[in-house]
Amino acid sequence: MASILIIDNEYPIRKDIYTFLTRDGYDIRTTLNGAEGIQLAISNDFEFVMIEQELSDHDGLKVLKSIKKVKPETVCFIIASNPCYEVAVEAANLGACSYVPKPLSYEGLSFHLAKGTKHRQLFIEARDLRRERYNNLVELSREKSMFRTVLNSINGGVLVINSDGALVYFNNASLVNLNLENLEPGEQILKRLPPQIAKQATEYILAEKYTSKISEIELEIIPKNKLYVQSVCSHIPRNSLGFSGVVLVIRNITKKRELEQVKSQFVSMVAHELKSPLVAVEGFLQILQNSEIKLSDEKKEDFLKRSYERVKSLFQLVNDLLDISRMDKKEKYRELEEINFLEVVQSTVNLFELEYKKKNILVKIEDEPNLPIIKAERLEISRVISNLFSNAIKYNKHDGEIIISLFSKDNYLNFTISDSGIGIKEVDKPKVFQEFFRALNKQTRNVSGTGLGLTIVKRIVESYHGKIHFESEYGIGTKFIVKFPIFRN
Repeated sequence: MASILIIDNEYPIRKDIYTFLTRDGYDIRTTLNGAEGIQLAISNDFEFVMIEQELSDHDGLKVLKSIKKVKPETVCFIIASNPCYEVAVEAANLGACSYVPKPLSYEGLSFHLAKGTKHRQLFIEARDLRRERYNNLVELSREKSMFRTVLNSINGGVLVINSDGALVYFNNASLVNLNLENLEPGEQILKRLPPQIAKQATEYILAEKYTSKISEIELEIIPKNKLYVQSVCSHIPRNSLGFSGVVLVIRNITKKRELEQVKSQFVSMVAHELKSPLVAVEGFLQILQNSEIKLSDEKKEDFLKRSYERVKSLFQLVNDLLDISRMDKKEKYRELEEINFLEVVQSTVNLFELEYKKKNILVKIEDEPNLPIIKAERLEISRVISNLFSNAIKYNKHDGEIIISLFSKDNYLNFTISDSGIGIKEVDKPKVFQEFFRALNKQTRNVSGTGLGLTIVKRIVESYHGKIHFESEYGIGTKFIVKFPIFRN
């Protein structure tokens, strides 16, 4: 049964209430002063508290206020010996359930307690609803926060637009991928979007009914391959037939476009590099097979030699492609040995003697005494030197110069190769080590190559924990700096 605290300094009143209510099974506690009453009410869970309006040590309304502040669910009654309308109103404002005038009767107490019981039930239900609502709001806030975190962490831009064309939600990537400085929820977003995307979204917003079909378009946001995006549009379902708006997912596909362009250029270049020597070899062989064409032994030997050179260039292309593939798969097995770098440089320079002399290029080798040893696979070191030296010849001018320097510094063997060639444009510098990249201009149009040489060089150098970079000025020349760790016992 419910528990009741009676705070009244009149013993007869306390006794009457106690007598009336114990017969109904109520658990009764009594006290004659306000201070003790406040302490008892706060430290215990009484369903009801009856407070005399005029206590010897406290004003009853102050006791009421103190109890309701800590125990708002406790139902309080003010018992008045001298009832007053103004006091009754103030008591109600402070949270009293009833203002009960004396003398008290059993029927009157029963009525007020029944009223208080309903009041308490309503209060508890309202409190539980408030707590549930608060917990739901907290959970919703967490879900929204998680939703925002997830959307802001993805690279794709997300725009949610309602059926009136107003922006409901967007993530940070949408600003970047659409090249926009800011967006505001609620704004009419369609006029801010690129025309193709605005048209795509409008068609879905004006649709008569929901569709599960997805629309995809690709477009250029910033000209000259600076920013390409893919826009994916779909309905947001509301019920079996309707929809509440559309969602746009904007993906940055610039790198994909660049890769497609590079692949296209590579296929075209490889086809050209394969076709040219094959056509030449085919022509030479047809002439040699034609019995009606009389050739001197010297001419036949020249044709065979030139055919052999063309076949060698094909092997070089195939080997470059295979090397790149092996490096990607990390399938390369090495037999390391101590390398005298100067010997490999001199050997490589001798191999290209005919080529650089044909362009009357002066080659200088500068080295310091007692160069340290590196440990590597000789063939790979030769590949690095020959690729860089070959480029220095191919992209050099007639009567030009190539300077090769060898020296040790900071536990590295430094190998530099400088040329007086055409140099590299600023726009091309970030792409120099990319696979299949070749600078296309008047000076390089007739220079053969796969665009893989420098990629291979960089991968070989870095596989030995070495470093490579370059300095170049367009029209002046280029200098490559390679550093290999020095081998010490």
